Amino acid sequence: MTEKNNIKTFSNALLNSYSQIFFSENKLFAGLLLIVSFLDFWAGLYGLLSVITANIIASVLGYDKLSIKKGLYGFNALLVGLGTGVIFQPSIELTVIVIFAAILTLFITLALQGIFTKYALPYLSIPFLLGIWVIILATKDFTALGLSERSIYTYNELYALGGKNLVNIYEWFNNIQGFESLKIYLLSLGAIFFQNNILAGIIIAIGLLYYSRIAFSLSLIGFWSAWLFYKLIGADFSTLAYTFIGFNYILTSIAIGGYFIIPSERSYFWTIILLPITVMLTASLGHIFYVWQISIYSLPFNIIVLLFIYVLKLRIIKNKKLTDTFIRQKTPEQTLYLHHTATEELKNKNYFPVNLPFKGNWTVMQAHNGDYTHKDKWKHAWDFVILDDDEKQFQNEGNYCKDYFCFDKPVFAPASGIISELLDGIPDNKVGDINTEQNWGNSVVIKHSEYLYTQISHLKEGSIKIKKGDFIKKGDIIGKVGNSGHSPYPHIHFQIQATPFIGSETLDYPLHNYVIKSENKYKLITFGKPKTKQKIAVAASNKILEKALHLVSGKKLEISLDKNKKRIWEIRTNIWNQSYILDKEKNTSIYFYENESGLYFTNFYGDKESELFIFFQALYNVKKSFYKNTSMKSIIRPDLFFNKPVMIFQDFIAPFYIFLKSEYTLKYNSVDDDFIPDFVKLSSRITKFVFGKSKEVLNYDIKIYRSGKTEIFFAGKNKETKLLEITPVKKIYKLNTT
Repeated sequence: MTEKNNIKTFSNALLNSYSQIFFSENKLFAGLLLIVSFLDFWAGLYGLLSVITANIIASVLGYDKLSIKKGLYGFNALLVGLGTGVIFQPSIELTVIVIFAAILTLFITLALQGIFTKYALPYLSIPFLLGIWVIILATKDFTALGLSERSIYTYNELYALGGKNLVNIYEWFNNIQGFESLKIYLLSLGAIFFQNNILAGIIIAIGLLYYSRIAFSLSLIGFWSAWLFYKLIGADFSTLAYTFIGFNYILTSIAIGGYFIIPSERSYFWTIILLPITVMLTASLGHIFYVWQISIYSLPFNIIVLLFIYVLKLRIIKNKKLTDTFIRQKTPEQTLYLHHTATEELKNKNYFPVNLPFKGNWTVMQAHNGDYTHKDKWKHAWDFVILDDDEKQFQNEGNYCKDYFCFDKPVFAPASGIISELLDGIPDNKVGDINTEQNWGNSVVIKHSEYLYTQISHLKEGSIKIKKGDFIKKGDIIGKVGNSGHSPYPHIHFQIQATPFIGSETLDYPLHNYVIKSENKYKLITFGKPKTKQKIAVAASNKILEKALHLVSGKKLEISLDKNKKRIWEIRTNIWNQSYILDKEKNTSIYFYENESGLYFTNFYGDKESELFIFFQALYNVKKSFYKNTSMKSIIRPDLFFNKPVMIFQDFIAPFYIFLKSEYTLKYNSVDDDFIPDFVKLSSRITKFVFGKSKEVLNYDIKIYRSGKTEIFFAGKNKETKLLEITPVKKIYKLNTT
């Protein structure tokens, strides 16, 4: 089994090394690119030798198998091998040099990966540039090597490779009249694999169109944007027909418009803006590198893409319409659809979860940009009080602090951390008075991580029993509600800040896992910013849901298909700490994100006729809190539910408009017993929309038991049909990380 896995890993590494040049892992596309590389047989052979060498050395040195499998360590060596094979005559000496060049390129790749990762930047094809420049400059002294003359005898090479038929095809493509810019576009595509013929470009264009409609359209936009700029400035565009630099415009467009940036009208706009800059850089670098008589190859592409990505990372204010890919998928389309359909939980998963600092039902008396305080640098803060059914804060006449419902109530740590600052000993004000000299009153500041602190103020004098430097867990009592400082009546002042001082400037930061109550209805919020007058409480976790939805790596689930047939699903975690459910038999998996608030599916791969896809549909987004008759809505990627023909059209226009939508609705129906429940009932629905009109509806009923068992039923018009029964395997399994 291990030998079989090794062979599969190596074959995937080989193919992905080809498709990775276009930021792809599509096997069919990779196969076409492999064929293209052999249109020049010796170039293809040396390219293949380089890939094999680099991947073997990376494996022998013990580097990450998944990175090897994805082709990340092979594609730069491939380019060096292709380029070397095109430039020089094949020989034993050249073979030796190609092997050592592949090893050098791999070492450069590994070194740059370590450096660039610190800045969250890709190394792109810089290892290829450094590798091939070293070879070209070094071989000026290698008299045993001869320059290739194959381009002079192209027809002989083609005849040897594919006979007269291939020669005729080559002639037909090259003799097509008109559309000169289209021919240069195809030649530029072929030049990416060091092929100077239109046939190579046509094959690559077909493969690119199959792999991604967005990438294909961007290749056209990038090339013709550069072409128009050449025309505008009066430069000779025909030089791109016989140089290996035209592909800079294609790759720059794909990288900026659809791979490193979420595809959108903004990413397309910036692609068009950056192409003239790429042209100018190409022209200027060409003159500089002419001194050493070497080509600039993909240098302009690398410079522009890295500059733009780095510039975006330095922004103080993030633009939601121009954002980098937080979870990169297999195609630009999938990345785009996931971005548009990602739940708030997934979009905010990188936020450190900060909860409310109290228990029970409270009211937001003042929120951000308040009517009284919370202005300027301190505008992102909240004031909380307790109101009764008559919307009053106090009993009796409210003349004394003890009359206020929130006074003397415990205040809890909103998250785990270290006490970085505190102040106590300030007397509580009489109701209506304020202390202008000690504005914040008795306060506690907690450090949760670097540049993330919370401050809770106006606490009761003498109620703070912790001290500076103490470590506290989320939910520990830190004091009681008081009326100290600039506080005319008892309340909690709560803010999030980047520095450890009492009274620091506030951060605009969301709170985690709470409910909003309105007219006996509840709305579950995973990450949000409470508004003035909202009645809120910390979301209470339901023990049944908490147990069933807690999926840790190593756990196994047994599914019953009928009385006699069972199968096991495994919970695993990959090297990027992404969790997924795997059905080995069906080669199907669901990726998910779980935290204390709920279970959220992020992606599905595999057979859509499988039981795992039913599980995905029924429980796509489930919070662990149970509030009867509460419902939630979220959006699922359309490519998981609509057929290929309509998706092809959607893919082309997706950066500008998405007309196919799949909506998921979950409703919390009932529990069998309010005090000691044995099971809870949920129902979910998936509705497909085309241009806003409902086209198809799927309904599921779900029953989750205290034991962790889950039953899923298809809810038809007149009856339920049991589809799945999932039961946790009680045996403890070892951690499974792949």
